[in-house]
Amino acid sequence: MTDPDTQKSTLTGPIFLTICGLLVIAALASVPFLAGAPPENGLPDLAKFIGRFHPVFLHLPIGMLLLVLVLEIGHFIPRNRAGYSTRMAMFFAAASSVVATILGLLLYYGMGNYRDEVAERHLYGGLIFSCGMVAAFLVKVWVDLAAGKGTWLYWTLLLGSTGVMGFVSHDGGSLTHGDDYLTTYAPNPVRKVMGLPEKEEKKGKSESTELAAAPGEKKPVGSKATAVQTSGDPVVYANIITPILEQKCYGCHSADQKVKGKYRMEEYDLLLKGGSEGDGIIPGKSAESNVVVRLELPMDEEEHMPPPDKKDIQLGPHEVALIKWWIDSGASKDAKLSELKPSDEIKSAIAKLVPPEALAEKKAAAEQEVKQEAKKRESVKADVERLRKEFPAALNFESQASSGLVFTAVSMRKEFGDDDLAKLQSVMPAMVSLDLSSSTVTDNGAKILANAAELKSLRLSETTVTDAALEALVKLPKLESLNLYGTQVTNEGILKLAELKNLKKLYLWQTKVDAAGVQAFKAKLPGCEVIMGL
Repeated sequence: MTDPDTQKSTLTGPIFLTICGLLVIAALASVPFLAGAPPENGLPDLAKFIGRFHPVFLHLPIGMLLLVLVLEIGHFIPRNRAGYSTRMAMFFAAASSVVATILGLLLYYGMGNYRDEVAERHLYGGLIFSCGMVAAFLVKVWVDLAAGKGTWLYWTLLLGSTGVMGFVSHDGGSLTHGDDYLTTYAPNPVRKVMGLPEKEEKKGKSESTELAAAPGEKKPVGSKATAVQTSGDPVVYANIITPILEQKCYGCHSADQKVKGKYRMEEYDLLLKGGSEGDGIIPGKSAESNVVVRLELPMDEEEHMPPPDKKDIQLGPHEVALIKWWIDSGASKDAKLSELKPSDEIKSAIAKLVPPEALAEKKAAAEQEVKQEAKKRESVKADVERLRKEFPAALNFESQASSGLVFTAVSMRKEFGDDDLAKLQSVMPAMVSLDLSSSTVTDNGAKILANAAELKSLRLSETTVTDAALEALVKLPKLESLNLYGTQVTNEGILKLAELKNLKKLYLWQTKVDAAGVQAFKAKLPGCEVIMGL
C-alpha cells in the first residue's frame, strides 16, 4: 500500500466519527427550537416510562467523565506519559452523556409539568454538557492523530464540560430535593462563608396552646395552617402577614417545594433577602420591593405572582394592601398591631382575612376532592389500559392527577367509525375532550355521546353528522367548545344547542347554517362566540 493510501485509510475513521459527532451535536442543539414547550398532557406512556430512567442513567456519564479526568491527570506522572490513551473512555463518557440527555428530554417533555426556571436551566445545561462532551471526544481523536497538537483545545472542552456538569447536577438535585438540599443542615460558620443567613435556634413550644409560628421560625408546608389572629394586639408579621404568605406563596417558595427563583419566604431573613432577582422586601419601600412589584403586575404578565394559571391562590386587594402597609411601616419582625397605628382602611382589610376555621374547611374539602378524583381515576384505569392497546396514543388522562380522559381519532381519520366509537362507551362518562374530526362517525354513532356528562370540548368537523346528532349533544351540560365545521347541520338544528348554557365557542363554517341562523342562535345564547370562517 502506498503512503497516500495509508494516509487516506488513517483519516477515514476520524472523518466518519467527526461527521457523526457533528450531526449528534446539531440534533441535540435543535431540540428546544423544534419541540417547543412541553405539551399539556405530556407524551405517550412509553415515552414517559423510558424517560423515568434518566435519574438512573445520568450517573454513568458523570462517573465516566471523572474516570477520564483521573486518567488524563495520570499523564502528568512521568512514568505514565506515553502509557495509554483516554480516547475509548472519552467515547463512552460522550456516548453515555448523549443517552442521559435523550432520557432527560423524554422526562421533561413526557410529563408536561416541568415548566419552572430551574427545570429549563437543567434542560439547557444538559444539552450543553452532552454537546461539549461529544466535541471533546472529537477533538481528542484528532489530537491523538496529530501526536498531541491541539491538546489545549481538548482540555478546554473537557474542563468546560466538567464545570457545566457541576451546575447541571446542582439543578437536578434542586428539582428532586429542593433548592437548599445541600445547605439545609450547614452549620452557621459554613453558612456565613457561603453568604447564607444564619439559622436561628428553635425554641420549644406547645402545639396545643400556640397555633401561630414564632417570628422567623420555619413552618413545614402542609402542616396546620397558621392562625390569622386579629383580636387583641397581635404581632403583625407572625399573625397577619405570615398566614397570607403561607396560604398563597409557600407552595412555590419554601424549602419543602421546588423553589422558584431561588426565593424562600417561610423564614423572615430569607423573605427579606430575596432570590435570584434581588431583594424580596426593602423595609419602608413597598414600591421597590420585588414581592410587591410581582404582585401588582397585570394578570396576563408571565412574571405576575402567584403564576397567572393558579387562580385559586391569587391574593385579594385587601391582602396586597396589608403586605404593602407592613413593608412601608418598616417590615418589622416583632412589631405589634397597635405599634404600627393602622388606618381605618387597614383595619377593614384585616377584618376581611379568612379565619383559620374557614381555611381548614376549605383545605379539607380540597383534600376530599383529590381523594374522589383518585377514586374516579382508579375506576376507569383498567378500561383505559385495555383501550390503549386497541387505540395506541389516542386515549390519555387529562393530567397526572385528573380522572378526565382525552381522546383523538386524528391519526385514524376514516378508519374510525361508529363501531369504534361504541368501544369507548365504558369510559365515555369520564371523557372531557373528544376529537372525532374527519372520521366516519354518523348520527347513529353520535348517540353514545349523550353519556359524556363531563365533556367540555368536542370536534365533529368534516364528518357526516346532521341535525339528528345534535339531539345527543344537548345533553352535555359542561360542553364549552363544539366544532361542526364541514358538517350538514342547519339553522334549525343549531337552535337546539342554545340549551347548552356553558357553550363558549361554536365552529360552523362550511355548514348549511347562514347569517340568519347565527343571528337567531346568538339571540338565544348571546354569550357563545360563533366562528363562521372566512
